[in-house]
Amino acid sequence: MNPLLFLIPPLVGAVIGFITNVVAIRMLFRPLREIRVFGIRLPFTPGILPRQRHRLAQSIGGMVERELLTPEILRQRLGREDVREKIRASISLFTAKVLCKTPGELFPDRENFLSAKLESTTEKLYPRAASAVIEFLRRDEIRRELEAKGRVILSGIILKLNVFQRIFLSAGQYDSTLNQKMPEIIEELLVNADNLLNDAAVKKKIVNAASDAFSRMAEQDKTISALLDIGEDDKKKLDNFLFEKVMTEADRQIENLLASIDVKALVADRINSLEMLRVERIILDVMADQLKWIDIFGAILGFLIGLFQTLFNLLMR
Repeated sequence: MNPLLFLIPPLVGAVIGFITNVVAIRMLFRPLREIRVFGIRLPFTPGILPRQRHRLAQSIGGMVERELLTPEILRQRLGREDVREKIRASISLFTAKVLCKTPGELFPDRENFLSAKLESTTEKLYPRAASAVIEFLRRDEIRRELEAKGRVILSGIILKLNVFQRIFLSAGQYDSTLNQKMPEIIEELLVNADNLLNDAAVKKKIVNAASDAFSRMAEQDKTISALLDIGEDDKKKLDNFLFEKVMTEADRQIENLLASIDVKALVADRINSLEMLRVERIILDVMADQLKWIDIFGAILGFLIGLFQTLFNLLMR
């Protein structure tokens, strides 16, 4: 008997195993749409992935949300030194770009936009600034300093009086009375200053003056760093301050950020929006080597089955 006949079953088995696995893998993706014959849908149409793509997208989105983009993982990532250095470098680059520009270069149409912005911003900030000034003057240490300065000024005024006037003040003890009432005098001055700052006419004049000053400063062809006198050391301090603020705020807002993004829906929508041919190419690019070995394993398994059949036939003779 020809020995080649004994090789035919293993070879046929290898070919069948290889083709079977190739077809099985192909059926994961194809056909892209269902096929109907006489109104009856053929089994396994469309392919497994086209038929289950929505469930697959939801599953992948849920896995990414649960395992890949969690607050803990993001915090660990942000805590890595290389990531922190990249963020610090980005902030430093941003501040360098801002500081090297003139105020007008930061805004389009600076003649209209910038001047209007300065006036409205100054007007919004004015009540807070006026309140801050009064609160500062009402601090205990500042009040004591004002009272001491008031007594010094009062003494200077008295010294400038002639002898007769000083005797008259001393006889009536007006100088002692004024010294004792200095806290009340300072309090009255602060009340008048508060009323003055809140007067509509005064407020308008101060706002206009501040706005004009800012506008003149903005119209200069000087960079932000030159106008604010920011040197290299000041820039480093600014970068460090912004870096700490960014990192602190990022750590606090990670949960809110992920919740607002809705990672699961984002990933699922992205997968569903892709054409099935592109999904097929992505999967094949990632798993090409593994799928190739599945085909080869099918050929090996078919060869072994055919070889076993041949040996069985020999033993049965």
